[in-house]
Amino acid sequence: MTLRQEAFRLKEEGKFSEAQSIFAELVQNYPDDHQILIAAAYVHEQLEMFPQAITFYQQALDLKLSEEERKEALLRLGISYRAVGLYDKAKETLEVGMSEFPSYNPMYVYFAFTLYNKGDYDLAMEIMAQKLLETTNDEDLVKQQQLIEFYASSLDETFN
Repeated sequence: MTLRQEAFRLKEEGKFSEAQSIFAELVQNYPDDHQILIAAAYVHEQLEMFPQAITFYQQALDLKLSEEERKEALLRLGISYRAVGLYDKAKETLEVGMSEFPSYNPMYVYFAFTLYNKGDYDLAMEIMAQKLLETTNDEDLVKQQQLIEFYASSLDETFN
C-alpha cells in the first residue's frame, strides 16, 4: 500500500490523527494534487486545526477542480473561516458558493449561521425558515408555510 493509499484509508476510517501526519508529508511532496489538498484540509478540519484546513482549501481552490470538489471546498472553506471567527471571509466565500451552486442548501445554512455571528439575526432566521420550508416533507409545516414565511420576514414586529 502506498503512503497516499494509507492516508486516504485512515481518513475514511476516521483515524484523523494518524492520517494528519501522512497528509502533511503528502502535501509537501505533491503541492499541486487537489485530491491530497482537499483530503488534508478535511482531516485538519476534523481535528479542529482550522488555520491549516483553510490553507489547504485555499490551495485546492486555486487548482482545477471538478464541480463537486469545488462545491465542497467552498462550503468547507466557509465553515472553517466561520469556525475561527473570520466572519467576513466566511460570508464572502459562502456567497460565492451560493452564486455558483444555487441549489446546494448546505451553503445557505452555513451562510445563515455566519449572518447570525455577524449580528444579522433577522436575515439568518429568514433564510433558515425558507430552507426549512423548501426542503420539508412535514405536512404540518407545509400547512403553516404562508404564515411561517410572513413571520420569518417580520420577526421584530408586533401587531396590536
